[in-house]
Amino acid sequence: MDKIYSDSDFRGQIHLPAPVTPFAANGDLMLDAFAEVLRFYLDVVAVDSFVIAGNNGEGSAISAPELGRLVETAAKVVAGRVPFFAHVTRTSNRESIARAEIAATAGATGICLMGQPYIHKATDAEIVDRFAAVTKAVPLPMYVFNDVGHQGFSIPADALRAICEAAPVAVMSDGVRSLEAALETIAAFGDRFPILYGPPALLVPALLLDAGGFGGTGLELFGARVRPELLGIHERTPGERLEIVRRYGAVAAAVARFGSPPAGMKAALAMLGVPAGVPREPVQPLVPADEAGLRRELTHWGILDRPTG
Repeated sequence: MDKIYSDSDFRGQIHLPAPVTPFAANGDLMLDAFAEVLRFYLDVVAVDSFVIAGNNGEGSAISAPELGRLVETAAKVVAGRVPFFAHVTRTSNRESIARAEIAATAGATGICLMGQPYIHKATDAEIVDRFAAVTKAVPLPMYVFNDVGHQGFSIPADALRAICEAAPVAVMSDGVRSLEAALETIAAFGDRFPILYGPPALLVPALLLDAGGFGGTGLELFGARVRPELLGIHERTPGERLEIVRRYGAVAAAVARFGSPPAGMKAALAMLGVPAGVPREPVQPLVPADEAGLRRELTHWGILDRPTG
């Protein structure tokens, strides 16, 4: 499916995840390891784009100068192969703008922004003003991050329409959990830019009903199988679709269940040989029992090879 969007340079259905940020045990950034993480996403998973310092990237624990260093590293690794976004959301617009300016100077090709973090209440005017203010300062393509869990609300349709007038929206991640809500957004905006979904029970139905792609946690662990399975979902039989939902759902649940996110995701990547580092405090690495449980899950679902002998 090679869908054309009126407001975006993306085509068809896309995969746009948030790679982890590797930290050493003392909390320092591991930029060489971060470069290897990005090569895994680019060369093995074959992503269409990615967002730096998203939830899996522990963006809330990253300073503004560190964000700049991560973006500089990403720009060198990507070397123009795909566009990529930097997540810059902070509580104040001023701080969000400062981060957006740092990211743009460091080489980000787009900006990722939430409606409002952690306050759990915002008027439509406040939401739109945030996007307008950041775009005025840094007029790069915008990734609208409708992170319902952290915002405490879903961006209303009228506010999203106003955001589209105020900012060059290139893609949206829609964090709703209801298929009905997802379909309303796809119907209203799906021809303008890709709308991404992640929850396992919602992902395949949304893709079949013309969503723009996926950006959830866990798919990347399937490596090179992600693109043919998920982006080829229309060609799969109903039974194959059900199996994809089961496998992805189980793996996504496992990486979330063991430890505090993204500790499980980092441990899973390390099991695949990707140098994901450890989480930054206060999040702690998996304890041995949880690591063993995660390894069993990944082996059961075919991500890790079964031991021989």
